[in-house]
Formats: sequence, structure tokens, C-alpha cells
Amino acid sequence: MTDPSTNGFRRLRFADGEGSDYSAIFEAEYHGTEFATGTFATHDARYEYTVVGDDDVTLRTMRAEGGRRGGRIGPRGDHVVFWLTRGRLEMHFADHTRVVLPGNPYIASASEEYRFESSETVYNGVHIADRFLRSVGRDLGYRLPPGPLLFDQQDETVARREPLRHLIGEIGPALVDDRVLGPMRTALNRRLAVVVLDTFPIRNRGDDVPVANRLRDAIRFIEAHAAARPSVPEIAAACGLSQRGLQDVFARTLGSTPNRFLRDHRLDQVRAELLRADESPTAEHTAATDGVTAVARRWGFTNPGRFAEAYRARFGEDPATTLRSALAARLGRSSWRVRRALAYIEQHADDDVSLADVAAAAGVLPRRLQQLFRDERGETPMAHVRAVRAARTRSAAAGSRRDR
Repeated sequence: MTDPSTNGFRRLRFADGEGSDYSAIFEAEYHGTEFATGTFATHDARYEYTVVGDDDVTLRTMRAEGGRRGGRIGPRGDHVVFWLTRGRLEMHFADHTRVVLPGNPYIASASEEYRFESSETVYNGVHIADRFLRSVGRDLGYRLPPGPLLFDQQDETVARREPLRHLIGEIGPALVDDRVLGPMRTALNRRLAVVVLDTFPIRNRGDDVPVANRLRDAIRFIEAHAAARPSVPEIAAACGLSQRGLQDVFARTLGSTPNRFLRDHRLDQVRAELLRADESPTAEHTAATDGVTAVARRWGFTNPGRFAEAYRARFGEDPATTLRSALAARLGRSSWRVRRALAYIEQHADDDVSLADVAAAAGVLPRRLQQLFRDERGETPMAHVRAVRAARTRSAAAGSRRDR
């Protein structure tokens, strides 16, 4: 019997350089059952596979170089959520083939059988026992299907927020610590299981909509209406959750509240505008011409002081610093207004041109043009006029000398 204080905690490592046959990975973990057949690694494959965890949840890594690996994986007792940071994996199911590349997580349900082939992969995975996942689901009040527990993949809206990876980053050190056992480990395992249940839709639930889809709809609604600052009741109504249910799912999966998530998204959008300031001459609004305050207002920040404080807390710098840095980084790649001013100066440098003339050609006030030139070129517009005139004078003098 398993000691309840450890629940089968183990730390295993398999590596080709230490004489571990590739099939030993599956035999050791699944007690010699035939769930994995035809597993192979070519003679030039180099691999290291690690397992840390207990009978409920294990964290696993596979680092492989050279050669190919493959085999058939039959139904098993755990669901596998994994992502690649390098390489390629082909999974051949009965009715389709899935190619997994680095990026979003992928879930393989416990009852699904597949054949796999992989090469040059770095794999990180979480294996969660089906019985444990069902127990957590029942505690949450989920309506689980009576048959096999099958999952669909995360929606991109949820996947790009990386809730599972962020959670592993937070609790990973404790999960691999062999001193964390018993109730403490079970509590950490439950947090992982909850995020899986909340972010991967469960199939075959009749008319019951998975919480994962509710979360997706909430995030989409927030992103689409962020500038209008929707209220929690409005967000809850849009995704079909109660206000309490909405608060709970955001806390469990994103470690946030709907209001904080909305505010952070608005701050992110302000920063994105500041970083791409004045990129397009056709844009209705540009950060470089409107300034920080106008951009902030577009995203619902009406108090400049509180906005600046929130921006500094999230990004570690003032919004004006972000804008200046973005413009300075494009020295030699001037904004369209500066390019328009430069073209006007080239055409009229020999005339009695004024700062007001150049600013009018660029479509900005003279003071704003001064700022743009200072940020992007490190000079004033009129200094550039003088430089162009001086260059033409030198060129004319050189031509005159050649003619002699």
C-alpha cells in the first residue's frame, strides 16, 4: 500500500547516457503494463526524461537531441497537459493527426489512444490522474460525463494568457521539493487540477457549457469593450456566469479579479499605442501627436495622476518615458510627420522658410514639431534647415572648384 503521508512521491530520471532503454520510461511509470507498445528511440537519439510528483500529479520533462522517438500510447490512468519549447511532435489518433509545435499547451485525454513520432523536442508536461481530476471536479460542482473524461484544446483567447504555466512558475519549486508531502502537496495538486478543469473545455456535457468557454467569453468581452470599462455585472452577463462565479474563475485561473484584469488590459493597450507611436500616417490617432494623456483617455483613464501611478506599478517606468524611448529607438526611421517636415525642408530650404511653415506642412503645431525633432533626430527643425543650406553651399563650392 502507498503511504498516505507521501502518496507515492517519487523522483525518477532516465537518460540514454546512463544505460536507460527508452521503453524503461513507460515500464517504470506504468508498472510494466502494455499500454505503451512499439516504443523506440533510434541509436543516435539522446534523451533525458525526469519525473517528479506523486500518484495524483507529476511534473515531467523530456529533453531529446538527434534521432527520432516514437511508439503507441494506449488508454492510461492520467490526463497529460504538455507544451513544447523546441522540436516537433506528431500525434496520430484514430480519426485525425495532430502536429504539435512549440507554443500553446496541448491536452491528451486519458482514454485517447494515439501513435506518436517526435524529434529534437524539449517537452514539459503535467500528468494528472483521472480519478483525482474527477474528484476535484465533483468538489467544484462540475457536471462530469458518466463515460470517459474527454477534453478539447484551450481556446487561443485563454491560451495566450498561459494560466497553467504561470501557476507552475509560482508553485513549481514546492512541487519538486520532496519535503512537501501530505495535505500540503495535495493542496498544490488541486490548484493545478482546478486550472486544467477551468481552462480546457470538457466534452459531452449536454447543454451544460464548460467553465472554460465561460472564461473565454469573459476575456473576449473585456478585450472588445475595454475602453468603455464594463462593470462586473456586465461581464458576468456576457459570459453567462454569476458575479460570484466570475470572480471565482478569475481568481482560480488568472490570479486576478475581473476589474484588475480589465485595468491591466487597458494599461497594456496604452503601452502598445505608446510603443508604436506615429507608425502610420493614416492612423486616426497616434500617441506621438496626441500625447500620453489623450491615449490614456481613449482607454478610460481620466485621472492622470492615478493613471501614471498604475502604469509605473505595472511596467516600472513612466508612460512618457515609454513614449520617448519608442521614438528614440526609431532614430533614422522617423515618424511620418517628421518625414513630411524633412521633405518640405528639402524642397524649400532656399526660400525664406519659417518654423511655422514647416509645422504647417507636417500638420502639427510648431511646439509639437520641435518636440518630435528633438526626440527623433536630436535637433530642431530650423537647425536642420540650416544644415541643409550649409550642405548645399558646400556642394556648390565643390562644384565650382571642379569647373575651374
